Amino acid sequence: MKRVTFGPAGAADGSATPPRFGRLTVEGLRVRYGGVTAVEDLSLTVEPGTCVALLGANGAGKTSTLRGIGGLTPATGRVYLDDRRIDGMSASQRARAGLGHVLEGRHVFKSLTVAENLRVAAGRAGRRSDIDPLDLLPELRELMPRLAGGLSGGQQQMLAIARAVAGAPRVIMLDEPTNGLAPRLVTRVIRILEDLRSAGFAVLLVEQRLEVAQKLAADVVVLRHGRVAHRLHGTDPSLPDVLHAAYLS
Repeated sequence: MKRVTFGPAGAADGSATPPRFGRLTVEGLRVRYGGVTAVEDLSLTVEPGTCVALLGANGAGKTSTLRGIGGLTPATGRVYLDDRRIDGMSASQRARAGLGHVLEGRHVFKSLTVAENLRVAAGRAGRRSDIDPLDLLPELRELMPRLAGGLSGGQQQMLAIARAVAGAPRVIMLDEPTNGLAPRLVTRVIRILEDLRSAGFAVLLVEQRLEVAQKLAADVVVLRHGRVAHRLHGTDPSLPDVLHAAYLS
């Protein structure tokens, strides 16, 4: 994949900054809403070039985990990008530090074109991305002049992922990127996730679809009532039974 064409220029000699991907480390994360604890004492590490999938029933704390890591919801605990502690930063500061976040619900600027959405993301980052989002998602090229609000749900999901990549992240978190998509588009999203991991990103993924974690051969963290119930691999034959038990408990 080529280097990004969005955002500030590279070095003075015209060369681009070498790819730099980071490790995400979370220690003792706790997220509370009023008197309700959504996440309790969660720790995990996502190395560059790997994928960790958070699985569990609705209300298990998956989305709250990403929001706590991303600074969108008040949380306690320690969050590191490599050796840099970022949990004291605002959400926007964490994004500029290199924490990309594809939110649940395809959050795009609907009144802007696809091209403008990507430029805004690149401009906020203040630096050049190592991956061209249009090389990762070439289907967006012909959609560049179209308003994001006029895209289909699947196209908006692709744009949401491309916006995260245009923001020059070192780590990418995605919250249910296959939610509501047709099977053909689910397969396409899995391929995109594979490409992100192959490029070197640390990928933290929230999913409801077991097949996504299995096809990605991801490291799986099963959450139950806000706590880590199991850690296993996406290829583990016991995973379906473990997840089924977690859904019923």
